[in-house]
Amino acid sequence: MDGKACLKFLVDKLILKQNKKNNNFNFRKTKIFLFFIHGFCSGSEGWEKQLNFFKTSFTVFAPTLRGHDGKNKFNLPMSIEQITTDCENILNKHMEKKFVFIGHSMGTRVAINLANRFQNNTLGLVLVDGSKFSDSKSYGEVLNNFEKSIRDSDYSSTLKHIFGSMFFSKKFENEKNKIIKRAINVPPNFSLPLRRNVIWFDAHCLEGILHEINLPILILQSTKLDKERNRAPIKGNEKVNFIEFIRSNSSKVETKIFRNTGHYISIEKPKLINKIIFEWVKKIIG
Repeated sequence: MDGKACLKFLVDKLILKQNKKNNNFNFRKTKIFLFFIHGFCSGSEGWEKQLNFFKTSFTVFAPTLRGHDGKNKFNLPMSIEQITTDCENILNKHMEKKFVFIGHSMGTRVAINLANRFQNNTLGLVLVDGSKFSDSKSYGEVLNNFEKSIRDSDYSSTLKHIFGSMFFSKKFENEKNKIIKRAINVPPNFSLPLRRNVIWFDAHCLEGILHEINLPILILQSTKLDKERNRAPIKGNEKVNFIEFIRSNSSKVETKIFRNTGHYISIEKPKLINKIIFEWVKKIIG
């Protein structure tokens, strides 16, 4: 950050702090932009209850990512880097604002990547039930296992299994069926290359990008990856690899664990997650 940009950021933060003391404080006047990023084979509708809650206080937006609407303009690569660039093109029109990136699952990678590209404008990151599939040592094995799962079963069945394991309560059976239907409706020629790229990105990019940013991070975690890399509940005080990974690469991390909750926290516990994010944003403003 150059001197002029640094001074502007500090002045803006002082204004935010002063406004916060005002009883009639309205976050919209502070030009804070909450940018929500959905996960693999999911959609912006997963953030509906968050958008409705936060829109009275903040600028909010949740794009449907490339390929997830069944389209891929100009047939560009399905990758974390390309999706990040798509989001960057949206955010470039809002450079007068301060960003908070909120990513779910695959979207945590995009959120981290965006925070690195917009370091001068980013207040913090919220990582919702993220994961890390591979590192440089395990990359080949993880990719081979994924390819084998496709060969051993048709891709639609693989997706049904992956997304079916993300809900642990029968209470959310309808939501689970909607999520599965949406996942299998994303064209395989878009989703398969993206899944492969996510595995590559985790192994070769994620740690390096985290080292480049020094921002407050809030982790909201409800599941872990089991040995087969399926979603499983967090039991007792067991360590979660994703949380440990983020903590080992950042010094400003807060964590909230959600017990007896599936992968889609925004759907299963919307009021709680909204409250936690709202209070955290107020805190990082200072």
